[in-house]
Amino acid sequence: MKKDRFIKNLFILLASVLAFTACGGSKQIAVERAANKQITILAVNDMHAAVDNFPRFAFMVDSLRGLYPDLLLVSAGDNQTGNPVNDQYPEKGLPMIELMNALSFDLSAIGNHEFDSSAEGLSNLLGKANFDFICANVMVPSIEKFPIKPYKIITNKDGVKVAFLSILDINQGGIPDSHPDNVREFRFADPSETTLEYLHLRDSADLFVLLSHYGFENDVELANNLPSNVIDLVIGGHSHTKVDKDQIHNNILITQADRKLKYATLLKLSVEPNGKLNRSMQLLTVGDKGNENEIFRAMVDNYNDNPALKVRIAEALDDFNSYEELGYLMVDALRESAKTDIAIINPGGVRIDFLPKGDVNTRDIYELDPFGNEMVVFQLTGHELRNLMLNGFELDERLPIYPSGIKSKYFIAADGSLKNIELYTTENEPLNMDKTYSVSMNDYAASVYDYEHNDPGTGLFRPTAESLIDYLKELKTIPSYRGEKRVEITK
Repeated sequence: MKKDRFIKNLFILLASVLAFTACGGSKQIAVERAANKQITILAVNDMHAAVDNFPRFAFMVDSLRGLYPDLLLVSAGDNQTGNPVNDQYPEKGLPMIELMNALSFDLSAIGNHEFDSSAEGLSNLLGKANFDFICANVMVPSIEKFPIKPYKIITNKDGVKVAFLSILDINQGGIPDSHPDNVREFRFADPSETTLEYLHLRDSADLFVLLSHYGFENDVELANNLPSNVIDLVIGGHSHTKVDKDQIHNNILITQADRKLKYATLLKLSVEPNGKLNRSMQLLTVGDKGNENEIFRAMVDNYNDNPALKVRIAEALDDFNSYEELGYLMVDALRESAKTDIAIINPGGVRIDFLPKGDVNTRDIYELDPFGNEMVVFQLTGHELRNLMLNGFELDERLPIYPSGIKSKYFIAADGSLKNIELYTTENEPLNMDKTYSVSMNDYAASVYDYEHNDPGTGLFRPTAESLIDYLKELKTIPSYRGEKRVEITK
């Protein structure tokens, strides 16, 4: 989490002031808490449309509700994007909303991929959800069109009040990691500073939970800068971190359950008459085998029954075993389709890290490239291309861009900062930095990379996934990319 020194100092100052206030009121809070106040929460995060796991997850939820009738079921965001059964549905994203409705979710955070349906699509999905979405650091143009609240206080039948506040990570451009066109109607505030503004919720509830789509490291940093004994629990997401044992920072329990419904976190919290808080967490395996809820199995089978996603495209001669190998395949297809000298793809644009040899179908491609991004072509000098890649390294969480038509070498300093990038031809000759090259990329990269360039770019109005499908159909057999290296990182 990168902040300039002024913001950091201001944050700490505000936290200190609030800590003093909180300490002054801690006795009153302890007195007001009643005996035997307990709550049980089942939390997931970053489900990414893993609909095939829902029948087992539903069986788990049913079983837990038998033990804990007041069980709260919550998501820390990114329910959407990652499965073409959901993403290519006539109403994009609707299967996940219907499954969450059927399972009676109580609450969900807004993740960055909730915006992937476009503003209009998000509005429609919010309107069909039987549960609330919350996010405190997003400003919506219309609460009627986008019913996203900053927080929600839930009271169970025993009168236990739980305040849920939610925050969303934003990138260097001041927006979540989604296509900029999808978030033009919204404004976003700093998540950490926003959290400080809502610490007063402590006075309105027995328990205070932060439903965070901020990333585990950011959650830890935030917890350590907060006043003590205000927030009891952070249910995290965004970084896909598997937290399988207590992570307590500044007396705040921080959890996260990996991604794609591999796991769920069972949380039990209770407050003793003297105000003492007891917490426990258990990471439960949803898994790919086990008992299933028959109703949810029927729902998922219906969603999966889509002939358009079963069309055979080509045959892979070897396994693809990494994001890098699949990224090279994608940029080769993009360069050939756009007929450009060079093609690049942001590392976040490659969404699976394994593709087995054998038949490749349309579903595989939409899992690999689920965003609906379109092709854009620029005329860039070598210098401009290098500046793009320099900017992309920081924006893409210090991961290199995957290229086609060139090779690159990244030089990393001892402190982890990027010193330089050198570009080479495919024959390992230094790239002519003064020459102008045609460069194709997806429109997400075209929109978010901030670098000096003269050409505004030309949109081809064609999805990158479709270009990949057509490329593979013509190719028929996909060669092995095992051992292919176009990017070198030197420390």
